[in-house]
Amino acid sequence: MKTRIILLLLAFSIAGKAQDTLSLVFVGDAMLHKTQLDNARRKTGYDFSGYFTAVAREITAADVAVVNLEAPLGGAPYTGYPCFSAPDTFALALKGAGFDVFLLANNHCLDKRTKGALRTLAVLDTVGIKYLGVYADSLSRERQYPCLLLKNGFRIALLNYTYGTNGLKPEKPCLVNYMDKKQVAADIEEAKRMCPDMIIAHMHWGTEYRLSPDKEQEAWAAWLFEKGVGIVMGSHPHVVEPMELRPDSLHGRSRLLVYSLGNFVSNMTAPGTDGSALVKVVLAKDSTGTEITSARYSLLYTYRESLPRGQTAYRVVSASAWCDYPGNDTVPALSKLRRYVKATRERLQKQNIGVEEYRFE
Repeated sequence: MKTRIILLLLAFSIAGKAQDTLSLVFVGDAMLHKTQLDNARRKTGYDFSGYFTAVAREITAADVAVVNLEAPLGGAPYTGYPCFSAPDTFALALKGAGFDVFLLANNHCLDKRTKGALRTLAVLDTVGIKYLGVYADSLSRERQYPCLLLKNGFRIALLNYTYGTNGLKPEKPCLVNYMDKKQVAADIEEAKRMCPDMIIAHMHWGTEYRLSPDKEQEAWAAWLFEKGVGIVMGSHPHVVEPMELRPDSLHGRSRLLVYSLGNFVSNMTAPGTDGSALVKVVLAKDSTGTEITSARYSLLYTYRESLPRGQTAYRVVSASAWCDYPGNDTVPALSKLRRYVKATRERLQKQNIGVEEYRFE
């Protein structure tokens, strides 16, 4: 009897400790260009099942995984740049890879106008995918935003904004979250009333193809931290920009800033746009509050394998693992992957503050 009690107490202790941490994974832009569409076309529809199999285990292992869906589910005809419209199966492939939350506030969310944006919301609602950044009307936004995640005993408030929507505006009553400081400040205060353990702001901002943040990004990041945001994740430049885990004297705890995660998947070929960063964050909670105990990044790469009859297979892979694995020496196009890893790794080693690289297989 005494042994049984000890075992039960030990079990409760282990279960309790499991609730003291929360792991989160963030990736950048999930894009779908025309070449990707052409190569995914099948007699029965579009097949993206092979896109994320090499990284799915790492994504699924996280308690929460977030991706920026930068291609609305606007329905047929499906199109690539400059006005994207992705098949529904693209979103299903992302969900199948383990992503829990889709970010929608980006400059391409209105590519198929308001009708396409509303269809995107309807599809995601139907398949049970949580999203934020675009809303059917003010009532929907009021009910769903800020997005509150409840996991492992943690309360996480998510925010999402874009600098613009390529000159397009949503037709009423549809709403898109724009980077308007008055509105953002009000949303942060609303998030605080939810008593979150952490507020995370996802910002679609910056200058395309720039390897370092611009002045506007730096100013916005400082302002968001002053308002009480604990983690800022950026997207839009299509390349990886620096990351900082720095102490915050105002709030007494570390703050994480990732200026740009780059392209999670795309058909872009300019230097640096064929890869991205996956950022893994671990939060810990005790009687004094919640702390970022770990923030690391791993480099990803959109590998393109040439198939018979001129077709191409796209696969997101762990770039560092592929780069360092001798068995891949004979893989075509490995030289491009290695150039990407070498250039990005050297740059981030110089620019990052407190955020180091890790590798997963």
